[in-house]
Amino acid sequence: MKSNDFDSVAFIYDHLAKLIFGGSIIESQKYFLNKIPERANILILGGGTGRILKELFKIRNDVTVCYIEASAKMIARAKEKSINDDRVQFILGTESDIPPESQYDLIITNFYLDLFSGESLQIVIRKIKKSLAPHARWIVTDFDDDRWWQKAMLKAMYFFFRLTCNIEGKKLPEWEKELQVIGAAQIDTRKFYRGFIVTSIFQF
Repeated sequence: MKSNDFDSVAFIYDHLAKLIFGGSIIESQKYFLNKIPERANILILGGGTGRILKELFKIRNDVTVCYIEASAKMIARAKEKSINDDRVQFILGTESDIPPESQYDLIITNFYLDLFSGESLQIVIRKIKKSLAPHARWIVTDFDDDRWWQKAMLKAMYFFFRLTCNIEGKKLPEWEKELQVIGAAQIDTRKFYRGFIVTSIFQF
């Protein structure tokens, strides 16, 4: 099995997330969408089944989206939600498949940066940064592990997804620190599900 391969859980992923977290997942992902500039060119990495697209276009229908997802089954589900929508370019791949020379006003990575080891994350983030337009923004929604129960829950989740999806990461990397290293300034943040889920918006 290839690394970070979510094909095996695509059919149940949204139901599983709702069962465990209720509405917190989608609420966190859409929280900062009102901060998106008009007519923005947006890159979504690891978009999963495409639920975020519906929420995005509710708020901004004048944007264009490059939607990159490594799971063929996930991206098939996302395409079903956006049939004949020429605002979305779907790409089966990873950050290595970002169209060269493209410049994006906004990057969205929802539960994506946690897939990598700390060393790999440095490489991934720097690769993504190359596609940022001047003064771009980056929305990250991911997990936090400040409390003992959060650490325990994350340990169980990493075990499950390493077993089913062969994810690379074994523990939560310091994604916020790595973004700051490359010049990102956090301008706002919000926590959900008793602080376990955090969404932050960064400015370059």
